[in-house]
Amino acid sequence: MSSRSPIGNRGLLVLFLAIFVVMMGFGIVLPVLQFYARGVGATPLEIGLLATSYAFMQFLFAPLWGGLSDRIGRKPVFSVGLTGYAVSFVLFGLSHQVWELFAARILGGVLSAATLPTAMAYIADTTSEERRGAGMGMMGAAMGLGFTIGPGIGGLLGRHDLALPFFVGAGLALVTLALSWGALPETIRRDSSWERPPRLTAIRTALGGPLAFYYMVTLVAAFALAGLEATYALFAQDRLGLSSAAGAGAIGIVFVAVGIVQALILGGLVGRLINRFGEERLVRGGLVIAAVGYLLITQTHSLATLAIFAAVAGVGHALIRPSIASLISKRTAGGLGLSIGIMDSFDSLGRILGPAWGGLVYHAGIALPYVSGAVALALAAGYAYAAVARRVPVAAITR
Repeated sequence: MSSRSPIGNRGLLVLFLAIFVVMMGFGIVLPVLQFYARGVGATPLEIGLLATSYAFMQFLFAPLWGGLSDRIGRKPVFSVGLTGYAVSFVLFGLSHQVWELFAARILGGVLSAATLPTAMAYIADTTSEERRGAGMGMMGAAMGLGFTIGPGIGGLLGRHDLALPFFVGAGLALVTLALSWGALPETIRRDSSWERPPRLTAIRTALGGPLAFYYMVTLVAAFALAGLEATYALFAQDRLGLSSAAGAGAIGIVFVAVGIVQALILGGLVGRLINRFGEERLVRGGLVIAAVGYLLITQTHSLATLAIFAAVAGVGHALIRPSIASLISKRTAGGLGLSIGIMDSFDSLGRILGPAWGGLVYHAGIALPYVSGAVALALAAGYAYAAVARRVPVAAITR
């Protein structure tokens, strides 16, 4: 069982920094990974598979790491995630053959999958239910800020050396590891009278239980967002008639707009909104807002409106993920790390499927990735609202 003793402001800051560094490291390589891999000799197909292999490993291993943290403790698993993250980045930066690139990315996907679910479980272990939403919101803000700032830093570093962003990302991870080892206590305490079900049984129970809908919402939201991220630079160029250089600038503007809006909402508002309206209402509202944002993007006729409409979609996503994480943490009878790991696994699956779908339908119509994303989000919202109308809760309390 886990304790409820707070980890203190320093511990929360370290968790915030760890998630920020992980997501910044994910973003820092985006501007250079394709060029670096091409320089090593990778084909366009192999470059695409590099991204897919990383997300697929996270899909497979996030629940396993989360479950392991329930058994042996958060701290060692969290440390393994940061260490693996750093090692994989160093290996990638030193790679000179395509197989070495794949080995580094696969290793990174396997080991870095230990970081996010364990950090979220740390927050759930050490906060009251009233503060849970705010804590999850702060972690979401760290994710948004890291992913917003990372590509900009990666682009600047890549001008000097394409391998430099990987080494900088590794160094930041090691600094965070050193800070976390001293600042984070172990929050798992064992009760010998408490027996945990086997991991596969727990996974089957979670996927077939009352929280299954929210795992599917996590997948849908990640699917829609990843489809947007994979195509909106092309969309900006084709819809607005931008040059390649201007299109690259559009990427930065939209990243910054969405990141700032999400950070403001996640860091300052989402906790209070959860306490006032409850997680389930915020998930429903977030789905609707995000769907509207995606439909508005299809009406873009200027770079300013593209940024504004993407920010609207970002507001919806900012409400969805921390609300689901908070809900799962409150309504899981046991195996909190495993349950949050399953959530991250569904998020990774959405990030595998979303870019492939977005790229496929984009050729049939440049608005289709956003229309199909809006439809998926709206269907999930419709199901949730229909369940409320029938007075059937989609996530009954399981404890």
